[in-house]
Amino acid sequence: MSATGTTLVQLTDTHLLTGGALLHGRIDTWARTAEALEAAARFAPDAVLVTGDIADRGAQVHARAARLFEQAERELQCPIIVVPGNHDPAGSVGARFNRKRIASGPNPADTVHMIGGLRIIGLDTHGFREAAGGLSQPQLRWLLAVLETPAPGGTVLALHHPPIDCLMPALAGRGLARPGELAAVLAGSDVRAILCGHYHLPTSGSLGTIPVWVGPAVSYNHKLFATDAPAHDQDTSWFSVIKVGSGQLSATPVRVPRPLAVTAQVVAMPARQPALL
Repeated sequence: MSATGTTLVQLTDTHLLTGGALLHGRIDTWARTAEALEAAARFAPDAVLVTGDIADRGAQVHARAARLFEQAERELQCPIIVVPGNHDPAGSVGARFNRKRIASGPNPADTVHMIGGLRIIGLDTHGFREAAGGLSQPQLRWLLAVLETPAPGGTVLALHHPPIDCLMPALAGRGLARPGELAAVLAGSDVRAILCGHYHLPTSGSLGTIPVWVGPAVSYNHKLFATDAPAHDQDTSWFSVIKVGSGQLSATPVRVPRPLAVTAQVVAMPARQPALL
């Protein structure tokens, strides 16, 4: 924490796989995640947020990922706050994660953290093997109760599915369902920003008057001008640096600086798979 405010590093959509498999046949997502965590140290974060899709298509990686994040907590000397995405099965982000939470909600990944005077609330937006994510009525009631007491430095929400639309037509309807319900809960609250993942494309917007930032992915990002499919830019890995200060908020996408190692190994993949993002 500095006199200028709180620094958050956001990693999202790591899409980790088991058994040394490479995503799309050539992306070592474990290496990219480790490289992003190492690069994050450059910004001396007060906390790291991992906003979902830790695994790819339900891969059983969460125990190993929890160990990686626990090691990174020690090295970065800050908490790592984790929420699940639509590739993470229900309950996969459980007691191994978010060890520094001060409160929990209806689901294991609904958590409250205090970083100095800034409150960070993680929300599980569900959606495993579904087109869109959502928040349940018990979650919304719990969130409303938490927000009844303002935090000294305000609140930031971390969730996977964005409550705003994406520029890509292929992603239409794949964000947070019924975002108006969330907007109603947040009206008049101390929430200063909503940080999300899921789109593999940096995007900004607002939910009512609250800024929304959709971070670029650690694993791969979409090519807006691609004419072939899949439209993946497989050679770039990104994270975000969020600055929350007195009356100010900024979000900056940061490309992982070191060359990313890829191999010629080819992993057998089905010709077509259901779109989960």
